Amino acid sequence: MRDDLFPRENVGTHQEDLIIMDINPLNYHINHDKWDILKCLLPEYAHRLVDHFDNWDTDEWNISESGSGPATQALADMVNGVLLITTDTPDDDNVEITKAAEAWQLVDNYPLYAEIRFKVDDAEQIDFWFGLITGTTWFTEPNDFVVFKKDDGDENIDFEVCTNGNATDTDTEQDLEDDEWIRLGFHWDGDGTVRYFVFRDSDRYCLQTGSVTTNIPQDEELAIGFGIQNGEAAAKNLWIDYIKCVQLLVIE
Repeated sequence: MRDDLFPRENVGTHQEDLIIMDINPLNYHINHDKWDILKCLLPEYAHRLVDHFDNWDTDEWNISESGSGPATQALADMVNGVLLITTDTPDDDNVEITKAAEAWQLVDNYPLYAEIRFKVDDAEQIDFWFGLITGTTWFTEPNDFVVFKKDDGDENIDFEVCTNGNATDTDTEQDLEDDEWIRLGFHWDGDGTVRYFVFRDSDRYCLQTGSVTTNIPQDEELAIGFGIQNGEAAAKNLWIDYIKCVQLLVIE
């Protein structure tokens, strides 16, 4: 390959020599706005978690359960790769699953985006959450989190942020439906605002969006996770197609 395809040392600041390094290096300073998309796919520029649940290794997750009997987690024989979680039958039986490490933080100047695609068999008689939290449980509410949630007894999807026990709770004005896939996502812009999005599953059309600028937790590392809890004495099912979380690589 030509030498000019590779980084050069000490080229000065008048003509920056910025190269995205891979098998075939790319000149970032030419059409850099287009290459920004590619950069965020590379580990040296972004921290990225995408789990499509083709594999289920419990050593990589914290699994917290509350109730008289065990919940089950298993890979379903479904297209795309799907994790099926089934609670036990008692009322308030629950299971919460978080990644083993608190590996995310809402840091100034470092945008972050998280998303989930899921469905449930009972949109009313459950509690549900997905997002970033301190610790391993959200039903025993932590002091710091950014989550979508659904309370027992209604179908409303809410979005809530909390720092040091002070919360801002927003109704997204969208509802869960029985046995219907839905996608939820939130974006930290690195500059004081978290935006939430509710997407129609079929085509990712944005059904609802809004923003939050208060009580955003920035002083804690957070773990990504999700959970479901019975709202009555009957087992409930949660299917998760994928979760995703990505952030510009934080340099502190």
